[in-house]
Amino acid sequence: MTNTFDDNEQRRTQAAIDHIRSLRDPKRLAHADKIASLNNEYISFSRDGDIHGALQGLVDSTTAPPSGKPDKRRIVAICGRSGSGKSTAIAKHISRILEMQPYVDADGVMIRPVLPMAAPSPCNPKAIAVEGIEALGHRAAKDVGRAGAWREFRRLLCVHKVMFVVIDEAQHLIETASVTEATIIGDALKELTQMAFPVRLILAGVAPLGSFLARKQLHNRKTVVNFTPLTAGANGETVREIVRKVVVDHAKLELGFDLTDDFVKRLLHACDGDTGTVIQLVRSAVEGAIYEDAATVSFERFVDAYAGFSGCVAKQNVFTAADWEELDPKTAHYRDDDRAWEEEKLRSKGKNATKRGVRPQ
Repeated sequence: MTNTFDDNEQRRTQAAIDHIRSLRDPKRLAHADKIASLNNEYISFSRDGDIHGALQGLVDSTTAPPSGKPDKRRIVAICGRSGSGKSTAIAKHISRILEMQPYVDADGVMIRPVLPMAAPSPCNPKAIAVEGIEALGHRAAKDVGRAGAWREFRRLLCVHKVMFVVIDEAQHLIETASVTEATIIGDALKELTQMAFPVRLILAGVAPLGSFLARKQLHNRKTVVNFTPLTAGANGETVREIVRKVVVDHAKLELGFDLTDDFVKRLLHACDGDTGTVIQLVRSAVEGAIYEDAATVSFERFVDAYAGFSGCVAKQNVFTAADWEELDPKTAHYRDDDRAWEEEKLRSKGKNATKRGVRPQ
């Protein structure tokens, strides 16, 4: 999600894009536009009803005066692994709710009720407030303290009439914070939702966001929607429907092979079961067909898409390898030097070393 408050930045961005478009080969540009249109399509799942209902509940809660009592409609948390489609789903459902759309107020000022921002990393109580101030298009004073930063953030939310704050990568709120810092951040977020001017929070993130939400300040004020990984046994037909929808419905191409159980299992393994990553990989296969003006998306397109996606050598391609279940897509791009570096780091850290302590997650 991008900061929508800096109109000058938007104009500069569009001017840069227009310059590139003016130099691009028309045929290549037409292909790129078709792919951009494909990527803008949204695929709905059963969880979308829960998301939409939770966001509508946030809107409902702004219509009543604050009571100071816990209200589970003041915070919506979307929890799930990276690549599960959290940010895409939030943006899509926000776009479908009238009360969350920009409008011109009685003074002729353009109001954007939703503020998208990302939790900084590393995070501390002051950093999250400063991030919010800057997302609103302002600069925090250099000598501002934690309390002052939060006061200014709350004030600016009222000035800009922002009623819904979306914090992406919300796991950063606790990931590097001490217990005391996490408690202070939790209290500060609770105070946002207790202002006379109604502000509601939408949090999206991976673990340990769930642990952060368990603390007393937030527990009774939240609605949680969990994005769970796909499995071949429970979600095989869902995966087939994703492939058909992207290839046939969105790209208007034909599927050149059968969606067997074996293919579904390999696709899910390649994407670690994450819905958003599955969609991304299918779109990459379609992209190859679009650029070559092919009418059919073949099995080989998926082989090529995974090779580009993972950086694997040919014999370790999940879609063709006999031992595909033993392959780790996350490290498919590794070469001998990468493995040697990790092994040396593990040795240097001693007997208590773990992969997590060496490899960024």
